[in-house]
Amino acid sequence: MVDTSVETLRTYVPANGQPYYGAFSGGKDSVVIKELARIAGVPVEWWYNVTTIDPPELVQFNKRFHEDVRFSKPCQTFAQLVRKKGLPTRRVRWCCRELKENKPPKGARLILGIRAAESKKRAANWQTLTRHTATGDYAVSPILHWRDDDVWRFLRERHLPYCELYDEGFDRLGCILCPMASGWKRRREAERWPGMARLVYEAGKARFDEQKAAGVDSRSVREFADFDAFWEWWLSDEPMPGRSEECQGQLEFWS
Repeated sequence: MVDTSVETLRTYVPANGQPYYGAFSGGKDSVVIKELARIAGVPVEWWYNVTTIDPPELVQFNKRFHEDVRFSKPCQTFAQLVRKKGLPTRRVRWCCRELKENKPPKGARLILGIRAAESKKRAANWQTLTRHTATGDYAVSPILHWRDDDVWRFLRERHLPYCELYDEGFDRLGCILCPMASGWKRRREAERWPGMARLVYEAGKARFDEQKAAGVDSRSVREFADFDAFWEWWLSDEPMPGRSEECQGQLEFWS
């Protein structure tokens, strides 16, 4: 599997003289593809998109062990965007577009840590070389067919450092309070990082209260008496009031 992944990176190395654009999050899959690229000897510029709501431990891990990774900072923080757009939900999820999917240079070829084992959607939509339908650029996924145990075996056999949060029981690392995560995970994260959860709460409350005072006819304002009720729903897996369980299940399946 390692040989195949290395050969994949060498096969699709950009022919225009540009280095690969490496998407690095600091998670275990990112550490693997970065090491594979080193073994392959291909040119890569590694970039980490700062979301302002990533776990502090993850950010510190990146700074300590991956000094060559460049930090791409957003124009606005997550809290500032919540004040303008409201809290993201599974149905209206603007956060990835604004904070995680920063556009690489035109014509760049990406290296991604996408794995088919992560979801049915990824298994259906991604190939080892995938063309972006909007930009026409290509992304290489050298570990697309790796399983979790393949990833961990690679990391441990090569004694590669990984973020300490995995040892605390976090199976996937990413934005704190991600709306795509299950409710119990979001509640655990709110307890683990109360300061960040408070910032999100206050930004969401300010937006909710402004809309309610202005008489804005939004679904959240109509369905919830106050922001605390909305917040409790947002941290749960319950469907929006007035939306059927069946519809909620469809949202979960397609997400």
